[in-house]
Amino acid sequence: MNCATDTVRRLADCARAAGIVGASGGGFSLADKLTARTYRTLIINAAQSEPLMCKDWAVLAQTADCVLGGARLLIEAMGLSKCFLAVREEFFPLLPELPAAVRKYGVTLARLADIYPAGYEKILKRELLGIPMDAKTDDDVLVINAETLRNLSWAVSLDRPLTRKVVTIAGAVAQPLTLEVPIGLSFADCLREAGGAVCDDYVVFHNGVLSGQTVDAGSAWVSAATIGYVILPKTHSVVASKQSLRPADAGLAQRRAAFLETTIAGRTQTMSAAYALFDLANYRRSRPLFRSLLGHEATGSSGMTVRIGGFGKNLEISPCVVAGAQVTRGQTVACLAHGGLPLHASIDGVVEQADTLGVTLRRTEISGVLHDARR
Repeated sequence: MNCATDTVRRLADCARAAGIVGASGGGFSLADKLTARTYRTLIINAAQSEPLMCKDWAVLAQTADCVLGGARLLIEAMGLSKCFLAVREEFFPLLPELPAAVRKYGVTLARLADIYPAGYEKILKRELLGIPMDAKTDDDVLVINAETLRNLSWAVSLDRPLTRKVVTIAGAVAQPLTLEVPIGLSFADCLREAGGAVCDDYVVFHNGVLSGQTVDAGSAWVSAATIGYVILPKTHSVVASKQSLRPADAGLAQRRAAFLETTIAGRTQTMSAAYALFDLANYRRSRPLFRSLLGHEATGSSGMTVRIGGFGKNLEISPCVVAGAQVTRGQTVACLAHGGLPLHASIDGVVEQADTLGVTLRRTEISGVLHDARR
């Protein structure tokens, strides 16, 4: 039953118009989540338990007031009685100003143990509130990613649609980074910002090694549901063991599969165990720096190209622009074919191609000046 008040519906309408979706990998419509049922508790999810991913830490370090401001909007609109900000212990030394910030907004800071997969919604509810994972009825707890709340805050206060994404580039790269980039930026451009790969032959994991999928390095683009990329050499055991015929490698692959199966079912493991089993501990030592890239900074040339497309289970889009059209940042260029959520241009430029798989934009230069609106 939809019990949303008029105030909540207005927030949902704003989120829908801005094209805001969950920023932690699922890509579900925020508007639909807000109006799904009546809530009493909000959990801001910044647990970030996918190994090597640090984008939620970066969001809190850079824009904690915006995240908490977004939470405050929901607290007041929904009349919520409790609000928690969930952060893993690993990230607390990097966020020294966070305790004072949450007190200002009336939010409770929840320090989570370094366990995998703490960021999964059902496990988060169990760890914080004691709600069983196999509960048969819907609860009254709303879980929203920290970056998603930042985007909601920007949509309400600045009338800013979703055009940017925070992503981590980690693994076998010269300089691990967490970047804020225009949606649609190519993986190749992200990798370039991280100084390139430190090996010749590598595999790219989209959204992490444990919960993500391998992608083609030459055709991968940042979407609204991207949390980051992990680059591993083809000789790495995660890659090699799946192709090896040796009994030892087959056994390792089976142990890893069993680890993932049991953790998803609710049996948590320490983050150190996850790093060790998947042979990622060496890459953990490098803490990604943060950098925000505006459109003209991402490639160092006026020929920057982005591709705006679908994500998750909604890969097909309906473009509303045609090749040759000039567009401005924030302009609607397409909608998801299922659900109709709008997709916005992340740069000012010219449409090079528009079809059901994506809209390709090339940034333009006008009278010698890079044309890149700051919406």
